[in-house]
Parts: sequence; structure tokens; C-alpha cells
Amino acid sequence: MKKALLIANPKSGKQRIQTELFTVVDRLTSAGYTPTVALTAHRGHATELATGAGDYDLLVCTGGDGTLNEVISGVIAAKLKTPIGYIPLGSTNDFAGSLGIPSDINAAIDGILEGTPHPVDVGSFNGRIFMDVGLLGIFSRTCYETPQDMKNTLGFLAYVLEGIREVPTVHPIPLKVEAGDKTYEGEYLACVVSNSKKLGGVVDLSGDRVSLSDGLFELLLVEREKTPIQLHGYIHALRTAELNAEGMTFVSVPSVKITSADSQPWTLDGERADWPGEADIRVIPGAVSLLMK
Repeated sequence: MKKALLIANPKSGKQRIQTELFTVVDRLTSAGYTPTVALTAHRGHATELATGAGDYDLLVCTGGDGTLNEVISGVIAAKLKTPIGYIPLGSTNDFAGSLGIPSDINAAIDGILEGTPHPVDVGSFNGRIFMDVGLLGIFSRTCYETPQDMKNTLGFLAYVLEGIREVPTVHPIPLKVEAGDKTYEGEYLACVVSNSKKLGGVVDLSGDRVSLSDGLFELLLVEREKTPIQLHGYIHALRTAELNAEGMTFVSVPSVKITSADSQPWTLDGERADWPGEADIRVIPGAVSLLMK
């Protein structure tokens, strides 16, 4: 009989896995797997558990994008080829939305059991793995400082409410950004590096604009606003995903180097990421295989 390792974050989202765990185990058993359940107990635990998945035929992750990030980090660190199934039970599930993975548990399991392995790119930030989005500047602290119970209750609205509190304290960040054959230098409100069709659950980059397996990620730079009109233009551009407003740069690149005298932390897949003021960010093409229809 085939073996499946189920790594579950019991605190993710609205703690749905605590009531749906039997459903997941029963579905895997009925499909011919002997499941082993491993519950995460602390940050980084999913990475530790995933490194031991080499003897399994299937690795299933349930939780939010942060849990999936840890699982993928473990798989890459251990150089495993085990296919991964994802059941998204987090607060926003941006990465799952980009991939078209449903948040309904049974539908997600259907995709795992009936789907095929799809290679997916991931990013490396000074050697640290991220698969969805790296964010510096506006709202970056919001992602890792918003209380989990608030995320569970209000979902993305929680990020918005916390972000509003952050706005008065945001100051432009001096950056030098080397992307391909171009260099951008100045003061920026935000720098975003992403491999996602939805940024923060709001900016919709669906359609053919973004691919999660093309060896490229998208770089978005938002310059310091010079006038209230320009700031209004930024808000409109983010709402409509027409990211060509004056003061905004939006390009697809395989790698980028960023330096700054201001080393305030980034957010990678919703988690705080400290850096020394120098970042080497690059795509690892087709780094993992995710089971999807």
C-alpha cells in the first residue's frame, strides 16, 4: 500500500482542519494510501517534518501559504522529488488562488487524487525559499504582526485594518534595484517580488499576464509620491491591476539584486524576513511538483 504523509497546521485559518481531519484521512485511505498525520507545533516545524518525506509516495500539506512555504522549503532542502498536494485552509490563500486550487476540502482532495504533477517555480531570497510574494514597504509589517485570531475572524479585512494603522508610520525606502539590464534607484513606498496571480488577495493579475512556471517573477516598484494626485493614481492602479501609472514599474525578471541603507524587514509569504540591506532574489524554475487537475 502506498504511504502518504499529511502535515497539518492545526491553527491555520479558522482551525478547520481540527474538525475536518477525519475527512482528509478517510479520503486518503479510501484512495489506497496509508496516511501518517503530523501536526505542526511551532514555526518552522513543517520544514522539519517535510525533510523526512522521502520514504512517502505523497506529501499532503493543509494550512495556509506560510505552512506550504515551510513544506516546500523542507522538500527543497532535502532534495526530494515527492509530489505535494495542497489543501488551502489559511486566511487568504493567495498562492492556492493563483494555482486554481479550491478552498473546499473535498474539491482540493479531488485535485490531489485525480490530478497530475505540475512543476512550479519558487523564489530564493538570500537562500530563503518563498513561493508567493516578497514585500517591502507599505503593509509589509501588517502581514506578520496581525494577530492570528483577527486573521481567522476577519480574513483579508484584518490586513486592511492593520494596514491603515501602519500608513502614518511608513517612510520611503532608498533602494537600488538591479533587474536584468536595467537599474532603478530612488526612494520607494513599496517593492514587491511575486510569483502569484493575486497580490494580497486584492491585486488581480489573472489571465495570461503571469505564469507560475515560466522561470520569471514579477517585480513591482512604487516610487515615493510627489503629489496627492499621484498617490490617488497608485490606489487606482492597484485596484484595477493596471500597473503602468506614473511612478510605478512592473516588469518580469528571472532575478533581481536590491541594496539599501535602510534594512527594515521584508515579508516573505506572510512571514517576517530580516536582511542586511542586500538581497539576491532569484527564481528556481520548476523546483517542486504540485498535484493539480
